[in-house]
Amino acid sequence: MKMTFCMRYSFAIICILLFPLCITGLIERARADGPDYLDQGWSAELRQAFYYTPQGSLLIPYKWFMALEVPQTGDLFSDTSNLERYGLLPADGTHSLNPGNLPVGFAIHRTASAPQQGNIAQRAEETAQRSSGAGATSGMAYLGLTCAACHTADVTVRGRKIRIDGAPARFDFDVFYADLVEAVVATVADEQRFARFAQRVLTEPGLTGASELKLAFAAFKSRMAGEGVMRRPAVASGFGRVDALTQIVNSISARDQKEPHNLRPVGAPTSYPALWLTPRLEFVQWNPIAASPIARNGGQVLGVFGRTTLTGSPGSWYSSSMLLQQLHELETWIQQLRAPKWDTSVMGPIDKDLAKQGETLFAEHCAGCHNMKTLTTPYRETDPADNFFNKTFIKIGRVNYLKVGTDPTYVTSLLQRLAITNPATARLLDNKPVAPAAAYFLRTVGASVARAMTDAGIDEQKQLDMHGYRFRRSVDGSPIPYLPPSFTDLKASPLEGVWATGPYLHNGSVPTIYELLSPESERRQVFWTGGQELDLKRLGYVSDDAPGRFRFDTTLPGNRNTGHIYPAGGLSEDERLAVIQYLKTL
Repeated sequence: MKMTFCMRYSFAIICILLFPLCITGLIERARADGPDYLDQGWSAELRQAFYYTPQGSLLIPYKWFMALEVPQTGDLFSDTSNLERYGLLPADGTHSLNPGNLPVGFAIHRTASAPQQGNIAQRAEETAQRSSGAGATSGMAYLGLTCAACHTADVTVRGRKIRIDGAPARFDFDVFYADLVEAVVATVADEQRFARFAQRVLTEPGLTGASELKLAFAAFKSRMAGEGVMRRPAVASGFGRVDALTQIVNSISARDQKEPHNLRPVGAPTSYPALWLTPRLEFVQWNPIAASPIARNGGQVLGVFGRTTLTGSPGSWYSSSMLLQQLHELETWIQQLRAPKWDTSVMGPIDKDLAKQGETLFAEHCAGCHNMKTLTTPYRETDPADNFFNKTFIKIGRVNYLKVGTDPTYVTSLLQRLAITNPATARLLDNKPVAPAAAYFLRTVGASVARAMTDAGIDEQKQLDMHGYRFRRSVDGSPIPYLPPSFTDLKASPLEGVWATGPYLHNGSVPTIYELLSPESERRQVFWTGGQELDLKRLGYVSDDAPGRFRFDTTLPGNRNTGHIYPAGGLSEDERLAVIQYLKTL
């Protein structure tokens, strides 16, 4: 096989964001007011690496972020007290990867230049870098987001704080970004505010430093304000949700391709999924179409302010900000991550007799879709004969979105979308001037991953490993990538640690497992997200009205709490409670 082996086939591999066995108890806290940590298979150092290793996200120059003010108060935007308002988790302390003591999920990415941003923006980054006292060889220091921002949770049990790595975060991405844009705009508009900003940034101002910074920052503000409009949701996501799919397609089809007609409203928010088991699953994401780990993770980077080149000279096409080695390391770390275990010493006992009844009910009504490993039953796995390398993976359940009856907005927003192509992207799509957004997304991400592998000189064996060996054997015996059998399915995953992943359904529209097992008429139409206290009886989070929480209205498009009625006749209250006791044992 030639070096172009994975390049040929990775066009067909995609990620959807946002773009993820036993545990014996709690370990000591990292600081006096910090959380207790469950033993999920990670060392303290590996955990910190997951939190702060850059992946290719280019949100804002690091020095600028640290100098911005909150417009309403004048406090620093980077203050922990401000960032916690968005559901971000404070750092456990300073770390070499996190010198600014920023929250979990922020990372500093150093790059030799400012990609795709032109001379003015590049001078901006050079000015920011000089002002920080770093030499030219240090590269440009950007602040970006990592997977940890959306996949790390703190929960409380009677006020006791516990960290759950890989769990859905409370992060309100949409409000965070909107407020960051507002802070940038306000800095340009207010001379006194800009003077304070410049004083913090320009530790070595020179004769023209302030004027250069003003020009460069104004150019950055113009781009960021435009991207703020592009990402502004038509339906508010609130804590723990984001419409990652629409934002990624907007980024690569409208922004990176410089085609404004491809812009679409952001209005199909979904919950952040849990990460444990992800590397072992056949397909991942709520609509299970992502198989290749490196393509999934690379696509996630493009969704959170990474960039790929889709204009200009052909020689630059598909070059991107993805950091492949770091993304691959991320996947190896997640392979070591175990699902959180229900700790009876903290969360209370499990009724073993009731759990046994629940196991019988689960086997009868749920296990057909939710592949589950128990003490006596292993996961159902794929046939090794179906894989080019005889690899096996955990099978995931697939249910057509119309059959399951949940809110259809997430699926239809992709199925009904088209994208205008240009010379860089049309060649990936049979030279069509307009293509389905799903195909555009699939092949553009694949081309960007393939280019990154070629540029990095990654050998064939390492490429296969990065792709997770997700290749089948074609009729002629050659390898072809895993392709989803349908774009209209929703995923029914194994449910290990499900107690730590509420609210439920793909759009987070049902606050507890008890309500998910109840008739639609008994589910709350309105509840509040953003709390951390576990609902130990019903499984999920306590979701009553409280200051700082988000009002989740299930009557809005994209927020419907319908569907998932299994069995058809419903379960009695006692049966629901029995299933809940069983789920605590997983």
